[in-house]
Amino acid sequence: MTSVDRLTASDEAAYYALARYAFNKPQSATRDRAFASLYEHSSAWGIGTPLESGVLGTHFEVDFAGVTYKMSGVGYVASYPEAAGHGGIGAIMKEAFKDMRQAGETLSYLAPFASTFYRRFGYEGAFDQVEHRLMASAFPKVPQRSSEVSVHRVPFRAAIPAMQEVYGRSLDATRGGLRRADWWWLNLADHYPDREVAIATLGDRPTGYVVYQREAATFRIFEQFHDDLDALLALARFIGGHRTAYRELVYTTGNPESLHDLLPDPSVLHTTVRPYMMARIVDVADFMRRYPYQTSDLAPVLIAIQDDYIPENAGVWQLALDDGQASFTRQAGTPQITLSIQQLVKATFGVRSLQDAYSLGLIDGDPFTITSVGSALSGRQAQLYDYF
Repeated sequence: MTSVDRLTASDEAAYYALARYAFNKPQSATRDRAFASLYEHSSAWGIGTPLESGVLGTHFEVDFAGVTYKMSGVGYVASYPEAAGHGGIGAIMKEAFKDMRQAGETLSYLAPFASTFYRRFGYEGAFDQVEHRLMASAFPKVPQRSSEVSVHRVPFRAAIPAMQEVYGRSLDATRGGLRRADWWWLNLADHYPDREVAIATLGDRPTGYVVYQREAATFRIFEQFHDDLDALLALARFIGGHRTAYRELVYTTGNPESLHDLLPDPSVLHTTVRPYMMARIVDVADFMRRYPYQTSDLAPVLIAIQDDYIPENAGVWQLALDDGQASFTRQAGTPQITLSIQQLVKATFGVRSLQDAYSLGLIDGDPFTITSVGSALSGRQAQLYDYF
């Protein structure tokens, strides 16, 4: 097997050519700028001279209830057809995990082309994406609660400062979502050149926004955040103003909560939930020590973690909470809970509780201890509103 190389700025053109070929993406000015920005803010690994296979890990930060973790967003995992199936990506991932840990990147997210493939590397489904569809004619009339909130259409780039304010105040963005840096907002503008923005304002203060795209018969909403009910209603009135021009309204979101109860006739809304992106705990010690636990005290518990790809994560750990202070240290002894790194992702990201995992035979251990630790973890599923 050819050795894995850490790629540099001089390899950008070769990597871009590989990515365009592997994903059958035509070249365009906006796509060129978006990739250049992404590559500049990423680590890249590759195999072959000339380049045959590569992995890109973009440097992000994510927010877990106010706790900030560094996260490597893995994307553009690509091989030329003649190099596929030779184990190149597996070799690259091992090197990438070493570099992520050295860079202090506690977590890694990715969008899988096949979940079974990435589970081999310790990733697990952490985020769902929900699509709400209804005929435009069925969109309900929305009352105007405040005449002081107005909505204006603003070009995407010009709307970024307002969107940054509103997004930065939203609790939905603190459930494992990105802390969006300035460069990433600009990247979004290049990556999605057909998307438009409407901003809700109270005086000069932005209080909400909606990102949408107008298609032939579909008004498609990709993102909507608001500070309060007045902003939400104002944006809903703006969306409803398109009901006569389009056959269908489609809203795609990372929020898994149902909207059926908000409609006079729930049957007109068709909702689809599908798996979205996966997560991987790269540094389990840092993640568990700073995790936003839901209880302040927990007697010491021994947890055995199985991790075939990052040996530093594997072994028996002692978790304890004392007046809100968490400790997570290696400890000898008989574990009270045994689980894989993938099951730990599901439990800590609110996908499936430890109690449910035990009842389904997915983890082993003492039922009382499993309930105690499970109660300390977040019961609400993580949410992600970005793609990379």
